[in-house]
Amino acid sequence: MKTQSRSRQGFTLIELMLAVSLLSIVIIGVFESLTRQHKTSIVTDNVVEVQQNVRAISYLIEREIRMAGFMVPNAVSICGIDSTVGSDELFVSETEPIVPDAVPTGDLGARVTSNWPIGNAWPTSIVLNLDSTTADLDGDGFTFYDNDNNGTPEADFRVGGGFILGDLANPHRGSACGTVTAASATQISIIQTGGNLTALIAGSDAPPEIVIVPASHYAINGAFATGRFERNGDLLAQGVDDFQISYFFDVDDDGVIDAAAAEEPGTATGNIYDPVNWDNQDLKEIRFSLVVRTRATDPDFTGGGFLSFENRTAGAGPDGFRRRVIATSVRPRNIGNSGSI
Repeated sequence: MKTQSRSRQGFTLIELMLAVSLLSIVIIGVFESLTRQHKTSIVTDNVVEVQQNVRAISYLIEREIRMAGFMVPNAVSICGIDSTVGSDELFVSETEPIVPDAVPTGDLGARVTSNWPIGNAWPTSIVLNLDSTTADLDGDGFTFYDNDNNGTPEADFRVGGGFILGDLANPHRGSACGTVTAASATQISIIQTGGNLTALIAGSDAPPEIVIVPASHYAINGAFATGRFERNGDLLAQGVDDFQISYFFDVDDDGVIDAAAAEEPGTATGNIYDPVNWDNQDLKEIRFSLVVRTRATDPDFTGGGFLSFENRTAGAGPDGFRRRVIATSVRPRNIGNSGSI
């Protein structure tokens, strides 16, 4: 009877509590491991997404800078807006509306027949009359953009896209840039947001020949929380913290860019870049930097913070975002030449 009684006793309460405790420890450990792996996976996915975005954007900008000035005058090849408290903006001449012929030229562009308002403050809305025979930039009888969506392209300028304006006869007068609000074969409406043309020098300057060309406009649109990086108003990527441009000129034609203040506008040691002050004939290189951040913060990352490049002022401290940066220098192959195909 005693042996039978012992066989029916089972586990004691202490044994059950010990087993449950051990099982709980194992379960908690498994869940913590899964949670860490999930967080790591999210962070990795965000970082990979950022890296892919910055590579794709960088490739596009690099390609367009390299082609800037294709078949158009030096004066209207490059333009930009330099800011120390915000992101920079870049305008590079577009190649899509131009179909090259057998002869390389560097003078294509729509001729402006109305006077350009010297010394106007910007942003300024301006309506310019065009020579209808040059509004088709390459003269092939076909225009590129269908702005009114009627199925027939009517202009080589895109509404919402960028423009660059300069003086073909006197490229030292600088350049102006901004966005297009309306375009036809005889007229173009624009908003000037950067640059200008200096006044003609009596007795030495040639009669002006004002030329305007379509441009790819790169800029960040929106506050820090959005960070929309756009090309001609089209979204390229979100979460872009900053976009900075610096320019390298060989003003003294000695083959060396050797004076920061005189030849490197937009850099940390150079002057503020204003396209009205520069002749693109002397432009040798452009450097751009992009700072892209993850979509969400990493709770386990105590670092992070706004990254300042070129002449941008320092930003806020640690915020938990992981960032990736790319800085690329490009030598435009067509600027300073008479044209290239």
